[in-house]
Amino acid sequence: MTEIANEVHLALTGRITFEQDINVAQGAQVIAILQAPAGLIRATPGPEQPGSLPELSPAREESVRELPSRGRPARQPLPESPRHALDASGAKTVPERITAFAAYLTLVEGRETFGHQDLRRLFERARERIPTHFSREFDKAVRAGWIHERTERGSYYLSDSLLNLLEDGYESHRSKRTRTSSTSASTTRANARRKPRTLAVPDDFSEIDHIPTSLGAVPPYQQIKLKRDRLLWAIKLAKELGVAALKTSDVTWLTDKLGDAILSRDIAAHFKGLHRDGLANRSVIDNAMRITEKGEEYLATL
Repeated sequence: MTEIANEVHLALTGRITFEQDINVAQGAQVIAILQAPAGLIRATPGPEQPGSLPELSPAREESVRELPSRGRPARQPLPESPRHALDASGAKTVPERITAFAAYLTLVEGRETFGHQDLRRLFERARERIPTHFSREFDKAVRAGWIHERTERGSYYLSDSLLNLLEDGYESHRSKRTRTSSTSASTTRANARRKPRTLAVPDDFSEIDHIPTSLGAVPPYQQIKLKRDRLLWAIKLAKELGVAALKTSDVTWLTDKLGDAILSRDIAAHFKGLHRDGLANRSVIDNAMRITEKGEEYLATL
């Protein structure tokens, strides 16, 4: 029997020239490929190119785009103009429009404080008519707790509770006010049917026979406009009477004697502004409120 050689010499010529010694098994594979019909020839898969990504079908690609984010919802971009700020807030009343412009100054223009003239300028930029009784409407926004006055007279800042006004609008605030108003109305009607409660005299005032309504060069209590300043006035009066600090219940009793009581539920909010401006502080022992030297200087400027 003739012995078959272990190696054969393969030579291909044409557009591509190939010549190499191969074994018999490899030669048989080459011949089989050359003689096979064109539709049956399959290329041997090679290694995948590094960094290549599989292509997505259009349907798959669309589904990927529509996947919801797992984190916090994207924040809405801030309005680019006073007009857009007014529309985004959904303001309906004049005090609401004033506060919306105050939010624009704070959140978009980055102003820490603002004054009446700054807000009037935004009314003009938004092509809004400047309110006839601007100061009166502005005071309504202050009394609502949306805008607060700093130590410097005529300098104001936006309430922390409205820092999301240009994103969420007034609806959430209106619903809160409606619930509060309904509760207050029910409470008022209930109180009208029963006798008013008499406040007990605090121990610190039990030996005091007369409560004065004037305080040196400071304007009388009834002439002070802001509740926050009235609270400071009462703390100063207590100090003059020998009571160094006032508890919440003491404030309500004392201001009631002065003719316009500050309710206990409102004192914490008013004190927050005084403390932030360095006009008052609290005792670490009994949490009573005390006036600071800066607070006394501030009262003298009223």
